[in-house]
Amino acid sequence: MVWFLAVAVAVQAMPAQVMIIRHAEKYEDRNRIHLNPRGLTRARALAQFFQSDPRVREYGLPAAIIAQRPSKKKKAVRCQETVAPLAKATGQKVITRFAYNEVMELVNYLRAGREWDSKSVLICAEHTDIVNMAKALGVPQVGQVVWPHETYDRVWLIDFSPKDGTVTGFRNIPQRLMFGDSFQVASSSKRLNTVTFEQTYGEIIYETAAGPANGGKWSCHVAAQVHGNFSKFDESTIPVLRLGGFTFGYYATTLGNLRRSKHAEVETDAEAGTGSLRYHYKTALKNVEHTYATVSFSWSRQLLTVEFHAEVDESKIKPDLNMPVQLPPENPKGLITGVIDCYLAFGDKRFYAPAGLTYQGIAGRSRDASNQERYQATLTAKDGIIVKKKYLPEL
Repeated sequence: MVWFLAVAVAVQAMPAQVMIIRHAEKYEDRNRIHLNPRGLTRARALAQFFQSDPRVREYGLPAAIIAQRPSKKKKAVRCQETVAPLAKATGQKVITRFAYNEVMELVNYLRAGREWDSKSVLICAEHTDIVNMAKALGVPQVGQVVWPHETYDRVWLIDFSPKDGTVTGFRNIPQRLMFGDSFQVASSSKRLNTVTFEQTYGEIIYETAAGPANGGKWSCHVAAQVHGNFSKFDESTIPVLRLGGFTFGYYATTLGNLRRSKHAEVETDAEAGTGSLRYHYKTALKNVEHTYATVSFSWSRQLLTVEFHAEVDESKIKPDLNMPVQLPPENPKGLITGVIDCYLAFGDKRFYAPAGLTYQGIAGRSRDASNQERYQATLTAKDGIIVKKKYLPEL
């Protein structure tokens, strides 16, 4: 009998339910490590949500609140900030022993404990870790490759058997807390819309402490085509292009405001349902104005075409934009692969790369004619797919 109970203890070490949320909204500038104002509002709303919404109260208040902490590479504290109001309201201490990417360490921690049997545990994580976390917990089919970059308002509920700790249920529910909740991608979207991307980066490598290194030089080109009827627009229509660390648009960037900007050229024909926008990023070099990047939108009843092109020498200028793919400080060499977030909008029509825009490239070091060591990296994505975003109440 004693042996039987010991076995039961060993196999039952899982909470009754694990709830996973993404941190709340962040700034577009990836160097800003805190929640933005909308994110702070969502964090306060989540405190009420987890205390009152019956969908997440099946096992009462969360018995534990876990938030990923910063790592050496990722300094953001957004997960902790997201659950701080809930922890304060319930008098709990947030568990922050696991950093970003430490998915298996967190899962093994849950499996090793007994204190949450018959209770629920809340985890706040970075969106790139959530799918892997669900799979590590035993969810057989998550239903999506990655957590969509634009989505902040979902809760993943994973139920476990009290007998053996295996997964018995998985739900993806909307929070329904703020205006704009909830976006998901339409799974039946046609694969007609495309996006391509190319970025180069180079810098001089200084091997001594003789002086600070000059800023790197980089270039980038993005081209996207989306089929559809874009003829319904007005002065309040907002065009948006985001690729990784680069963002154009949002909030006050309406066609009306752009029409009054000295950096933009806007032409529209409401009767024909067509128009175009060209925006110039400019700076002064030796008292001469210089354009170092442009963004263009053109649209009709059949097609939206968007392009971004930049040629930036950061040793000479401080650009008013971020390089789309930020390479690690250690300058990786050889084959480079990765996924970059891509989002496109025109008014109320929104599109994005559902699993991210996959890129690859080559990086290396070489010496020029003056024996100066240089670093060069080229990244490309040639076959990206853009799909329409639409409202879905639950997956």
